[in-house]
Amino acid sequence: METQIVAETARAAGGIGVLGINGKIFLAQLVNFGLILLVLWRFAFKPIVARLEARSERIEKGLIEAKKAEVRLKQIEVERVDVLALAKKDAQDIIAKAKQEAISVQQELIERAKREVERVVAQGRGHLKNEKDAMIHEARKELVLIAVAAAEKILREGVSEKKSKSLAEEVVRKMT
Repeated sequence: METQIVAETARAAGGIGVLGINGKIFLAQLVNFGLILLVLWRFAFKPIVARLEARSERIEKGLIEAKKAEVRLKQIEVERVDVLALAKKDAQDIIAKAKQEAISVQQELIERAKREVERVVAQGRGHLKNEKDAMIHEARKELVLIAVAAAEKILREGVSEKKSKSLAEEVVRKMT
């Protein structure tokens, strides 16, 4: 009997009743679900999606900027290498020029020193020649004085060949 009652109730309610669903409550729940879905769509889902899209755009922009920065960094690195190579070449040129100038200055100083030495040597030779000439002049004077003294002595003592030789030898010994 119970099965008959359940079957009659199911026929009276229609096909939904067989499943144990009340149509009025189902309709009310369906409307409530639709309203909640609409409210959530409008006030939760759309703002969340908008924020996610904005965040995705910011991330993409950030990635693009990072790629640009990476490319610029590579360009800067290439420029840095070029500048360093140029600076190194300039430094080597400056060093080579400085070495050439140093060699030139060194040669000039050597030439100046040689000229100074030659001048001092020439001046020394001149002094030596002057001293030699003065000594020769002085020696001639002394020789003349000795010769005069010897001649005077010979004339006073009388001239004999032996005596004149001995006086001459004595004069020569005095000169040396």
